[in-house]
Amino acid sequence: MAGERRIGGGTRLAGVIGWPVEHSRSPQMHNAAYATLGLDWAYVAMPVEPARLEQALRGAAALGFAGLNVTIPHKQATAAICDELSPQARRADSANTVLMLDGGRLRGETTDGQGMLDAIGELPGPGALVLGAGGAARAAVAALADAGVAVTVSARRREAAEQLARELGARATDWPVGDAPELIVNATPLGQAGEAAGLPFEAGLLDGRVVCDLAYRGDGAETGLIAAARERGARGVDGLDVLVRQGALAFRLFTGAEPPIEIMRAAVRNATIA
Repeated sequence: MAGERRIGGGTRLAGVIGWPVEHSRSPQMHNAAYATLGLDWAYVAMPVEPARLEQALRGAAALGFAGLNVTIPHKQATAAICDELSPQARRADSANTVLMLDGGRLRGETTDGQGMLDAIGELPGPGALVLGAGGAARAAVAALADAGVAVTVSARRREAAEQLARELGARATDWPVGDAPELIVNATPLGQAGEAAGLPFEAGLLDGRVVCDLAYRGDGAETGLIAAARERGARGVDGLDVLVRQGALAFRLFTGAEPPIEIMRAAVRNATIA
């Protein structure tokens, strides 16, 4: 068939690992970008149990993968496994992108924080509240703090929030929260299935804020947090917007080519997940 894509021995491989990973729209996004630029690359999603993470990373290097993206719950563990880390990944103690170097060495990078900032655009004020204390939260706090934002962290486990805040120059607050600054970032999986229940604040706290939800639903519908934000007149930045910006940065790291962002955005928005 004319125009049919062929995958052969010279095809470069990349992918995303997580547990679970079936909801990921990264394959559609990256493969659309490869096709647009005529690159002989292929990108796949692979579920990896936490106990087999290092085997998966080392195995991908042995198989000749160019790189992997990493999602929940592997980001902090991946940073500990990598042979070297970018300054941003070291500061966040989190890696969502791994480059396979000569000799099978693994270099951990993070596109979480910068991808979030790119998706938000102009920051709405001097303060931000970050919900969560995992790998995505660490990257978000580090990026915001490095941008000069005063960051407050709230997590279900107060000790985890306090440790993150202490290490990254933020401050910890209670869960649930009673107040919020101009920007709210959800870096927890809460709402990924579509429910806003469980998020640690009343809906009225969203009024006049910018709300960024790093989670996204597999069916592409709005998360409960983004839906609630829009109902309250807040500006919502959803996880698919962030995914595109993170993906564009990873695409550049993997291929060295300039990412076709609008193609990637359309592929993410229009993807059909089985």
